[in-house]
Amino acid sequence: MAVILSYNGAFVVTRQDGDMKDDYDGFYVFDTRFLKGVRLKLDKSAILIGSSQDGPRRAYSHFSIEDKVVLLRKREIGDNGAYREELQFYNTSQEKVSLRVEYSFKVPIEDIFEVRKFGGQRIRRRIKTSLGEESEYSYAGKDKIERNLKIKTNMKIQKGLAFAEITLDPLEKGTLYLEFVPQVSKERLEVFLTATTFLLPNVVSTNLTWLDRVFERAIEDLTALTAHTNYGLVPFAGIPYYACPFGRDSIITSWFLLPYYPQYAEGTLRFFAKIQGKKFDPVSEEEPGKIPHEFRFGELSHSGKMPFAPYYGTVDATPLYVILAAEYLRWTGNRELIEELKPNLTAAVEWILRRLKEGGGYIRYRRGLLANQGWKDSKEGIPTEKGTPTKPPVALVEVQGYAYKALMDAASLGLTSLDAKMLEKEAEELKKRFNKDFWCDGFYALALDGDNVPSKVVSSNMGHLLFTGIAEHQREIVERLFDEDMFSGWGIRTLSSKERAYNPFSYHNGSIWPHDNAIIALGLASIGERENAKMLAEAIFNAAKFLPNYQLPELFSGLESEYPLLCPRANVPQAWSAASVFAFLTAVLGLKAEKELTVSPLLPENLEVSALVRFRGKAYLIESKKEEVTRFEERDI
Repeated sequence: MAVILSYNGAFVVTRQDGDMKDDYDGFYVFDTRFLKGVRLKLDKSAILIGSSQDGPRRAYSHFSIEDKVVLLRKREIGDNGAYREELQFYNTSQEKVSLRVEYSFKVPIEDIFEVRKFGGQRIRRRIKTSLGEESEYSYAGKDKIERNLKIKTNMKIQKGLAFAEITLDPLEKGTLYLEFVPQVSKERLEVFLTATTFLLPNVVSTNLTWLDRVFERAIEDLTALTAHTNYGLVPFAGIPYYACPFGRDSIITSWFLLPYYPQYAEGTLRFFAKIQGKKFDPVSEEEPGKIPHEFRFGELSHSGKMPFAPYYGTVDATPLYVILAAEYLRWTGNRELIEELKPNLTAAVEWILRRLKEGGGYIRYRRGLLANQGWKDSKEGIPTEKGTPTKPPVALVEVQGYAYKALMDAASLGLTSLDAKMLEKEAEELKKRFNKDFWCDGFYALALDGDNVPSKVVSSNMGHLLFTGIAEHQREIVERLFDEDMFSGWGIRTLSSKERAYNPFSYHNGSIWPHDNAIIALGLASIGERENAKMLAEAIFNAAKFLPNYQLPELFSGLESEYPLLCPRANVPQAWSAASVFAFLTAVLGLKAEKELTVSPLLPENLEVSALVRFRGKAYLIESKKEEVTRFEERDI
């Protein structure tokens, strides 16, 4: 079983005993694996007797050595992004004990895409080694960026091996340590991470111990995935594959957190403004005004061998960026930031208008580096009713809804320098043709293909339409989503169990994604479907109650089972899954940011909630049970 530590962009993956044995195990910073292959070897037999974790940054493994010595192996990521191991030996016997300790390791300084075997690119590296009291491995990359790893230790060190002889008197303690300090030259990086100390406060408490643990775990996951960039706080997507800023993921996570932690939206809006598309580039799929899919810090990306610094292959991040700006303005009232970003928001809306025109009235995509370019971006994620891939250029159902809301928000809130009446007209024309072309007598099609033939597949995607205002058949969407083939009891499936492409353990074709359900819940609350919003929140909260560590992974199985089942490939921690618990809370509290902050709760029968909510520069303590607000008072920030 993997143990994951993470803090401010640095993360470590080990086994429970602390060794790094599996393919993805290692110490990573800036999309670079600095350390792997760690193995602790003693000259006496040791048995693992337990392991534990203290938040997202520390883990402990406990060993018994021949019933005479207890070893505590402590692992930690420091404020400076360094990885430190302490080996604390306790002689529990009345005899003197001598031990030889060997700690072997490898310093590959390799790109995350090489670890993932993605893209087929490899780099042959010459890593310089300087051994001594403070050892250093240094490498000048093909991208002209220096990447170094310093090793501080009280052990003797050779290349790839630290070792020591330790003798303990009866009941004596002895400690060995190794500290691995990565360094990346930032001069050539437009966006980078900054060192800081960060603690995300918990603003939610309930009368249910297990639900408190769900929120506490979400806070730990968000803390683990929070990156302090030179433009503000940005949530990374997930570990181990997606420990970087993702347009769609970072934006949705920040949206979910807006009533509680608005600093994420501010950082995310500024960060992606800096790397917004400026030109047409078919390799990176950059276009003027387009918000990127992801931004990588690694050597392959910044040397141009792979197009990920940044990569723009997504069609939903740009309208979602505009929507986040609108929601940020509603919740914070900070017009100053909107004015600062107005050129970026104008460019984003111009991208939407251009793509609608080029796509025959819809935002579409063709296959790029990614076959599919909405949130279901796996190769098989957008099937037809025959189970085959939808033929490009593809127009996704939810993306048209996002575009509609982005245009309407831009018009009503003055987010851009474009004419508001023109934007409203474009939005209304989109709404009219959308409801004609996507409606399939009972549900909205998953997509239109290149010939405007609908993929008549019942999916969760249409649930995203509820918060956008584009759908004329809202009641029908709700009824369809809660039919047995869509609602498993643990949440709404990504795909109906009646579809040919259905597989409850697949990535996108029948599994349950917490963030997907959270978007639906916010939509349900926005149209007055409070009972269904409550039912959906209860389902996901109950799933979290039974999942390991009260933790919501990227996805879990869509099976109707007595216990929610994990999917092997799910990333965990995952930012938008952790943030989803706050979105569900927003939905069941009925929070709305209008001229005033309004609250209209509908909570489960046995639940009482206390939450600290931020609205337009002020903090409010809200306490609620059932349909009653029992306390609403302003608090000092």
